[in-house]
This record gives sequence, C-alpha cells and structure tokens, in this order.
Amino acid sequence: MTAKDSGGTKFLQVKNLIIHYETDNGVVEAVNNISFEMNRGETLSLVGETGAGKTTTALGILSLVPNPPGKVIGGEIILDGENLLKKNAPQMRKIRGNKISMIFQDPMTSLNPIETVGAQIAEVIRLHNKVSRAEAIQRACDMLEKVGIPAERYTDFPHQFSGGMKQRVVIAIALACSPELLICDEPTSALDVTIQAQVLDTMRQLKDEFQTSMLMITHDLGVVAETSDNVAVMYAGEIVEYGTLRQVFKDTRHPYTRALFDSLPDIGKDVERLAPIKGMTPDPSNLPACCSFYNRCSHRTERCAQIDPKAYDAGDGHLVKCLLAGGEVREP
Repeated sequence: MTAKDSGGTKFLQVKNLIIHYETDNGVVEAVNNISFEMNRGETLSLVGETGAGKTTTALGILSLVPNPPGKVIGGEIILDGENLLKKNAPQMRKIRGNKISMIFQDPMTSLNPIETVGAQIAEVIRLHNKVSRAEAIQRACDMLEKVGIPAERYTDFPHQFSGGMKQRVVIAIALACSPELLICDEPTSALDVTIQAQVLDTMRQLKDEFQTSMLMITHDLGVVAETSDNVAVMYAGEIVEYGTLRQVFKDTRHPYTRALFDSLPDIGKDVERLAPIKGMTPDPSNLPACCSFYNRCSHRTERCAQIDPKAYDAGDGHLVKCLLAGGEVREP
C-alpha cells in the first residue's frame, strides 16, 4: 500500500518490504509487503497494537533487524535515491547516526550508565564529523542547551537525570549530526503526560529547526494528532489504512482504525464502559489467507473469509485495505 505523492520531494520510499523471523518453531511473518513514501520535512506516524510490525519496519530501514533470526525477504528501501538494502555493514554504519537517527523506546537502556551524557553526545559528533575533541565538546554542550538541559550538566551521568531528562539526552544524541530522517520508537511511552507534552514540543521545535523528516512509531493516537502529517495504520504486519491526518481521523474507513478510536475515552460521551477490540491479533506464524482482521471485525461478511482484500483508494490517496472500503462501514 503506497501513499499518493503530495507533490514534494520523495525522500524515503519503502516498496513491498517483507521481513520474516525464521525460528525453530516456524516462520514469523512480521512485515508483509508494505509500501509507503515520505517527503522531506514530513512526519509520518505508524500506528497499531503491539506486534503489528512497526518497530521491525524501523529496524529494517536502519538494517538493524537481528540476523539470525530476522531476514529481509524482499522489497526496497530507497533513501534519497539510494537503496539501503544494497549497502554493506560499513556503509550503513556511516549512514546511521548521520543521515538517519533513531530514538528508542526506553531511555534507561539507550544510554551508557558509565559514561557522562556529554561524552556520549560528543562521541556521535566525532564519529561522523572531522572535528577536534574541543569542538565536539562545544557542539555537545550546544545540543544539551537545545533540548533544555544546562550545558553545565555535560559531566553528569545518566543516573543523575529523571526519565524525561534522559529522553531529552537521547534526543540530543539522535539530532547531534543533523540527520535527514529521525525515527522515533514510542519516544514518550515511559513518561507522564506533562513531561510527554514537553518532550514532544522539543522534538517539534528541533524537527523544524533542522528540517528533519520524522517517522513516528506509536500506539498513542493523541501523539499522532499532535505530531503527524500522514498516518499509516498497521495490523498483523500490513498497512490497512493510509492517508493524511485529517483523512484517517475525520474520514475513518477501515473497521480496525474505527475500533481503535472507539476504544478511546471521549469526554463528550456519557458511557459506562469503553468498547475494547474483542479477540487477539492473529499469530504472525500462522496468518489467515483472508483478511487478517476478519476474526475481530464486527462488519465482516462471508466474502471477507474468502478474500485477502487489495488496497482501495477512497479518494485523494486515502488507501484502505478492506472489502467495505467503498463507504459501507459507518458509525452506528
């Protein structure tokens, strides 16, 4: 499933990407033939439940899928005209941290506990830039200031920072070399709501300052609404709905996306219980031949059990992988 070109420069193109984990218990089909595009300076959110394939997609872009057991079966990942899947390990090391950076989910495990935070930022700068140690230290201090941490804390260790401050340090490391693409894997899931808002605001400001494209991985639709230009909803390793933020939020077409919204609390509605999505996601080592959402869908028909639907364009590049995408699915 591919987004319609919005007219900007196509910076990242993921085409028919397939990633499997080959284990002793069988083949886990983590990412199943997904495609999407990003323009420069754009933010795309990958949304879905745990196990949908979001993080594996990100690791595929960075060539960090653990092998074994992970293996890229097919597809292309084209960044600025170059296919990353054809790069060797030394070439990808030069790209990671320089052209592409990633903010991982847990800042506690992303930082080296026995190195000062300043030294960890400076290390990235010296690795990818021909600068002196003194200049790297100065740039690291400047990055700390940019994320709202006083430069005097350059010599502090990670354990001396709160969770929100650690995440700011991780952001500083990710942006130290002004990457063209920033991948954010649940960057605020471990933070409370107030600190989450502050961190997201910092990320937005730095994204605009550095003109960075951003791939946001999250299950928090509130974060999506705050940060995204386009949204890709993933389920069982597939993109089941793709469109602009307004299309996905205001003209929701896929039953799974609708179920995600229905499961959220709404202060405008007086309800006793939330509406959970019944059932479990399908086993990725034994995916059905029909629609992967069939067993949990309240709108399913007999045809849905017989056909694996293709993506349908509901208009203006709003793509939906559902037999009922033509508009039959509506709120009760």
